[in-house]
Amino acid sequence: MRYLSIGIAAAAFAFTPSTWAADMPVKAPPYAPISPPAVYSWTGFYVGGNVGYSWGSADTDFNAAPITANVINNPPISSVSIPGFVGSQSVKPQGMIGGGQIGYNWQLVPHWVTGVEADIQAAGEKASNNFSNPFSFTVSGGAGSALVAGAAVTDYEARIAWFGTLRGRVGYAWDRLMLYATGGLAYGEVQMGGTRIVAGTVFGLPLSSSTLLGHSQINAGWTVGAGVEAALIGNWTWKAEYLYVNLGSLDDPDVPAPAITSVTGGQTLTRTKFSDNIIRAGLNYKFH
Repeated sequence: MRYLSIGIAAAAFAFTPSTWAADMPVKAPPYAPISPPAVYSWTGFYVGGNVGYSWGSADTDFNAAPITANVINNPPISSVSIPGFVGSQSVKPQGMIGGGQIGYNWQLVPHWVTGVEADIQAAGEKASNNFSNPFSFTVSGGAGSALVAGAAVTDYEARIAWFGTLRGRVGYAWDRLMLYATGGLAYGEVQMGGTRIVAGTVFGLPLSSSTLLGHSQINAGWTVGAGVEAALIGNWTWKAEYLYVNLGSLDDPDVPAPAITSVTGGQTLTRTKFSDNIIRAGLNYKFH
């Protein structure tokens, strides 16, 4: 009888409501939906800086007039004409560039981005060239025939001192990454300078004539290119781009140095056409 009482008590405890609650599964907390990440917006003003490298072309057409050497005490020949030179030469200015940019973007739903950007660049682009045009011919005078021989040596440098652009941009954005095309106005200071020295002998007498080449001006031209830009943390973005820049031509009519009184003529006309290739990387800060 004693054991029967203990069994009944144990069975009663097992079937109490508190025991049932302990064995029931615990209810899961309510589901909290996760918000999707905010879509990045490219709209807004931005400013930044950049650094890069450029390599271009400066193609110069030369047209050097003949030089007349006056001969003293040698009748019937009183002067000798030294041939001029017509031809073209090309150099490849290259160097580091660096500067800053400012712009504004408008994002069009959902992926297209348009904008405008202006930049100004300091440039260390320059290249030099040296070439010679020899001459040799015979003339006859009161003392008989004589050889006229020598060379005209041209030494010059072409340079892009600085430049800037004002461009439109059209891009396609995948959230925080954008590819874009760009193009518009280019402007900058182009320079060409050097010397053209004609030296030799005429009837045994020394001949020397020097012409200074040198001119600079601010030209307007055009540019076109493409690039990629991506968002970093906060308001920062980075970009990398390529631009082709055409800065037009530089005309330079130079005259011989006036100190040479025994030689006349020798005016040199030049036209130099400047173009450039640019690769650069930049960092922008965008204002919301």
